[in-house]
Amino acid sequence: MRSRAICDNIFGMKVFINIAHGVIGAVLISILCIWRYGSFGEARHTLSIIGAIAIVIAALYFLRVRWIRWGSRQVWLRYHQRFASWGLCLVLIHSAFQPLEWHSWLTFLLAMANLGTGVAVSLTARRTRQILLRCHLILAPVLLIGIVFHGQKKLEHDAFFPLTDVHAVPCARCHTSEPLLFHVDAAPQQELDTAEVVPDDIHWWLSQHGVGISQTSPVAVKTKGRAWKVTDEKSGRVYHISAGENAERLGIYADTVYWSYTCIACHEHNTPEIQEAHELHGVADFHRCLVCHQTEIAGKRYGRQRVNWDYDPNW
Repeated sequence: MRSRAICDNIFGMKVFINIAHGVIGAVLISILCIWRYGSFGEARHTLSIIGAIAIVIAALYFLRVRWIRWGSRQVWLRYHQRFASWGLCLVLIHSAFQPLEWHSWLTFLLAMANLGTGVAVSLTARRTRQILLRCHLILAPVLLIGIVFHGQKKLEHDAFFPLTDVHAVPCARCHTSEPLLFHVDAAPQQELDTAEVVPDDIHWWLSQHGVGISQTSPVAVKTKGRAWKVTDEKSGRVYHISAGENAERLGIYADTVYWSYTCIACHEHNTPEIQEAHELHGVADFHRCLVCHQTEIAGKRYGRQRVNWDYDPNW
C-alpha cells in the first residue's frame, strides 16, 4: 500500500511537471507573439490558432490508446499532457483578457473545463476516472468547434467592409480599446436628465454618424448631469453618453469596441492640413473615415458620401 501511494505521488508530480512545461511554453509563445505584433489585441487571434493546433496534436494520444501500437504509451501521455496544457493555456490567454463577446467567454469556460477534467483524469481512481475521461473526450472536440465558431463569428465582416488585401488585418488594428463613436460639442445634459427617450439633438447627431437608433429608445440616467445609457430595443445595442471632464462636450460610446472603429491606425490623418480641412467643415472627430467618405472594394462601394472626396485606402 505504501509503495502504491509513493507511485501515485510520483505520477501526480509528473502530471503537474508536464502541465507546467505547457504553461511555460504558452507564456513564452504569448510574449513572443505580442512582441512581434506590437499588442495583445493583434496577437490574440494567432495565439488561438496555435492553441487549437496544439490541442489537435494532443488529441493524437487517443489514437495511440485505441489503434496505434507504435511507441511507449507513457511517452505519448507525457506529450499529450504538455501539448494539451500548452494549447489550453493559449486559448485561456486569448479568451480571458478583454473578453469582448459572449463567445469569448464560451471558449474560456470550455478551455477551463478541458484543463480541469484532464488534470482530474490523471489523479483519480478508476471508477471516477472513467466518468471524467468520457467528459474530457466530449469536451475536447466541443472546444475545437467553439474556437472555430468564435473565429467565424468575429470574421463575418463582408456586409460592412470586407477584410481583403491590405485590410486583412487583426481586429485590434481598427477596433481600438476605447469604444468611442464621436464627440458632441453641444451639451444638452439637462435634457438628458429629464427626457425618457432620446432627445432630438442626440438623435440627430447619432443619425449623422451612421447610428440608426429609434427616437423612442429609452434613456437611463447613470449619474445626473454626467453619464447616461441609451438602449436601442430594436437592435439590442447599448450606447453610453458621458460628459467627461469637459462639461461642454459629450462623448458617445458603444457598448463594445466592435461597434466603433478607426482608420487612422494605418492611414495617417493627423497632419495640420488634414486637421484644418476637417475643422473648416465642423468635423472635430475624424477617426471614423467611412462615416463621411466612400471607398470601393471589389466593385462595391462602402461608407457614406457626405462630402466630395473619396476615401483612398492606399493613401
